[in-house]
Amino acid sequence: MNKSVTEHAVRSIRDRQTLLQFLERDLGWQLPPDPTPDEVTFDWTADELRLSDPARQKLAGGTVKQLRPMHDKQPWGIFLVEFADGRVYQTALRQILRGLVPKRRRDSNLPAWRHENLLFICSTKNQEFSFAHFRGEKPERAKIVRFSWSPDEPIRTLCEFNLPALRMPDDTSRWTEEWQKAFDVEKVTKQFYQEIANWYFWACEHVVFPMPKGEKNRDAY
Repeated sequence: MNKSVTEHAVRSIRDRQTLLQFLERDLGWQLPPDPTPDEVTFDWTADELRLSDPARQKLAGGTVKQLRPMHDKQPWGIFLVEFADGRVYQTALRQILRGLVPKRRRDSNLPAWRHENLLFICSTKNQEFSFAHFRGEKPERAKIVRFSWSPDEPIRTLCEFNLPALRMPDDTSRWTEEWQKAFDVEKVTKQFYQEIANWYFWACEHVVFPMPKGEKNRDAY
């Protein structure tokens, strides 16, 4: 089981640079110490991704940054997507996806990935951060799954489950499988209801609930 990350570490993420520092320091990604975006990323232009005008206008600077490969056997393409306002636009992410899979590339010399092996790390101007991943048999029908947080939201599940699953794996042959676990919504839901059940059974043993007015305690008979 992956060790959780601290809430303080996650709350310290404010921009791309502190995000990269978190990935290197707390998740063990193979990045230089105190990495900067210019040092570890390069740009994809809207033209290379074949983005529509509305989509490119939603991106800060009109570009998407790709994280340079951390390992020669890395199966994932990792992209930093900064949105110009306070929203993460799924339509824009889907267009980026289409520009990165083999059938839709403008230039066949550009790298490509299976659509399920693309990780989008998104940010907005109000410091909302999202990790997004497309899942499904075909790119055009793939559904986006993601987890996110903003400064005013609780992040316990994210710290205990989602983010720890994105640690750099010891066994690179299991890299795809391990990182996809971060987006296992069913497991998160089961964990949530298990916590509710645990609290309920604890309360039944330790809490005395007041009887409604006028109703006698049956245990007295």
